[in-house]
Amino acid sequence: MSNFIADDEPPKKHTTHPPPPHSLSSLPADIVLRCLVRVPKCHHLNISWVSKDLRFLVRSPELKVLRSTLPKSSLHLCFQKDDDHHSSFHWFTLSETSTTTTEYGLVPNPTPFPPHKYGSSTVTVGSKIFFIGGGSSEPSSDLWILDTRAGNMTKGPSMSVPQEKGEAAVGVIDGKVYVIGGRTFLDGRFHEVEVFDVKSETWELAGLENVRKISQRSASVEGKVYMVEYKKTSVYNPRGGEGKRLVQMVNHRLSEGGRKDRLKDMAHRVCVVEDVLFAFFNRTGLMWFDTKLYVWRRLVGRDGKELPFILYAGAIGGIRGKACGFVYDG
Repeated sequence: MSNFIADDEPPKKHTTHPPPPHSLSSLPADIVLRCLVRVPKCHHLNISWVSKDLRFLVRSPELKVLRSTLPKSSLHLCFQKDDDHHSSFHWFTLSETSTTTTEYGLVPNPTPFPPHKYGSSTVTVGSKIFFIGGGSSEPSSDLWILDTRAGNMTKGPSMSVPQEKGEAAVGVIDGKVYVIGGRTFLDGRFHEVEVFDVKSETWELAGLENVRKISQRSASVEGKVYMVEYKKTSVYNPRGGEGKRLVQMVNHRLSEGGRKDRLKDMAHRVCVVEDVLFAFFNRTGLMWFDTKLYVWRRLVGRDGKELPFILYAGAIGGIRGKACGFVYDG
């Protein structure tokens, strides 16, 4: 009987599963590099956490070389012209003036950009420029977004905490805009931190930081926001513990013989080029910050000598791995 029942049983079906997808790490390094070169740099920190191999490739000089071959990113500048009756704003794009040399020139941008909020804190994510607060003598919670490709300005969702004109530090970490300070609480000792998610276009509070002053001269490096002030530099790390996200350090500069001297100078312009923080100091000139030694260093040429001192720059920025300084003439 048992044999009869077994013969009547339907044949068992064997389920076949597709082979597991190949991970990015299993591909040859040159193919992975060509994939990574298309990923915005703001996501490199997250990628470096996936594996040691990806961390090595993200930080490799080969990736920097490949990125330099991509179509150059635009550098936009806005000039304000004042007369007796009103102010006008004029936008320019820094572009190469020759295909055989590395000369650049300012080309008027024909797109009718609306005037931005004067005195606001600004930061760039992709092709969009975000103007935060500013615009008047009263605290403002406005967010304006300039799409440099579409050539239009739109109003974003308002912050929960209005910002004083020109008082907030801003930075971009993991594709999110961090706004630090701009309005003090409790006898001026605490500054609120708000985070804007570019994808969902929403704000969220990230807590209070116990610090006397916040500098608007700020930029993002290695997943942290650096704020350069007189005699000191503050560093905000969103992954730090409660009450330990913001750290202040005394400014030092690296002198001859490896000696560290106090840097008693005020920075009035900062920018980041290829994950290196640059600052233009009033008396010391253009310097870069060594994140390993925590010191400011003068720029040197290929011959090992310090580059000529530039007295003052109205603005600095980065394009195609180069730092650009715009110097007043007359």
